[in-house]
Amino acid sequence: MINTSGKEGIIILFKSYYFIYYIYIAATTYINIHMEEIGLSATQIGMMTSAAKTAAIMALPIWGMMSDYFEANKKILLFTISGTLIFSLSFLLTESFFIIFILYSFFMVFSSSIVPLSDSLLLNYLGDRAEQYGQFRVWGSLGYMLGIMPFGWVIEQTQSESTFILAASGLFLSLFFAYKLPKSDRTIKVTSLSSFKLLFKNKDLLYFLIFTFFIQAPLTANFVYFPIYFKSIGGGETLLGLGMFIAAGSELIIFQKADIFLKKFKLKKVLLLAAMTFGLRWFLIAIWSSPVLLLLTQIFHGLTYALFHVTAVGYISKLVGEKFRSTGQNLYASIISVSTVVSSLIGGMIYDGAGGAAMYAVGSAVSLLAGLSYFYLLHRIEYKK
Repeated sequence: MINTSGKEGIIILFKSYYFIYYIYIAATTYINIHMEEIGLSATQIGMMTSAAKTAAIMALPIWGMMSDYFEANKKILLFTISGTLIFSLSFLLTESFFIIFILYSFFMVFSSSIVPLSDSLLLNYLGDRAEQYGQFRVWGSLGYMLGIMPFGWVIEQTQSESTFILAASGLFLSLFFAYKLPKSDRTIKVTSLSSFKLLFKNKDLLYFLIFTFFIQAPLTANFVYFPIYFKSIGGGETLLGLGMFIAAGSELIIFQKADIFLKKFKLKKVLLLAAMTFGLRWFLIAIWSSPVLLLLTQIFHGLTYALFHVTAVGYISKLVGEKFRSTGQNLYASIISVSTVVSSLIGGMIYDGAGGAAMYAVGSAVSLLAGLSYFYLLHRIEYKK
């Protein structure tokens, strides 16, 4: 048995929790395959996803504020995991588009807040050691890597309904480890709901969230359209799975060593590096038409997504302070959801009108411009101080 009261025991619990939870995430990768097999069209899946993301956008800040105001981060985390577990199994009961549409919206409302609430709980435990976040998150990448290909094989050999059995199993184990996690031990409390007004007047936070929107938009469009583009140039499902495995593997190194970047380099340089690498990644996808070459671009996933995410989580935690940690992480997740809705729409229009290469070329330009603009802004702020 793990001694959960000791420091080593708590560290093992957090790492085990992230490992198991991201195995569940690996299972959810195949949800749309089930939706397609039961007869939903691409348009219906798109409508369902957009509506569910919109509902999640509205719910995310509320989950965060409830957690901060009532000092109930762990309780709300357990509640959202439980809700996600229930709604994931409910998909097995129906093939009606109307009912699935409603179920998926509730599924996203509950599931979208699990990661920011989990990160907030971990950051509360780490305190001034927030730069160590990546050493815990790396276990999530490892869990995803180990789950993504075997799950695909199991679903291919059985039927798409297996997706939800696998997902529910991962959630049940996640619930067990989440229950064992330590409660937040905060010394600063939110005294009234009006205190949240101070958070929304934080200009540094506002600037960073705007930057996040533009950096995340090409990335979220990539998540939606890369499988389609990859198959259009001759890539198959096996190669695509290998690409996802490579991307997850590249995260391991960055999450494990992210604290070195954050200690050695200034924030503006780390974020510029991530943005410039994003730009290069999208540019190479735009000009390369070989599936094998496109697999090589997945190596950049660590220096792009992983480096940006671990930096963003720590920086937002610093900007909002201990009192609003859950709200800050949920606002970050909300911006990513907003960028997903917008980029899915605009990216789809570009993809249909000019092709996948054009969409990635636009994404490259957006990433480079956003990175240089935010670097200049931080430099100006630093110079004025």
